[in-house]
Amino acid sequence: MPLALPPELWAGLTPAQRAVYQRAESLLEAFSISRDVGLSDLLSRGPRGEVLRALEVLGGMELIAVRAGDVEPVVRLIAVPSEHVRIVGPDGRVRWLFVAQPLDPPVVDPANLN
Repeated sequence: MPLALPPELWAGLTPAQRAVYQRAESLLEAFSISRDVGLSDLLSRGPRGEVLRALEVLGGMELIAVRAGDVEPVVRLIAVPSEHVRIVGPDGRVRWLFVAQPLDPPVVDPANLN
């Protein structure tokens, strides 16, 4: 499934939502050579509206960060999807926790270390 979605979540998506997640997954391939990709390169990978919606999904999952470049905005891959963890709350409702693996180690103030 795209972006490590479990079948249970995938089944609940509309066809339009599935298309956006599939486009988002395909955009991750653009980062195979470099973690920094120009926005125009990403926009050339499909219909502009679909690509922008897919970038919105990746940004919402905090897998990418966008910054100003010298010529155009640059999209940086900062994490990769790992899994969705199913959690049942005390109210009996199912919730999902998305887990992504960061590509850079976190910056931790040495004063906060043991």
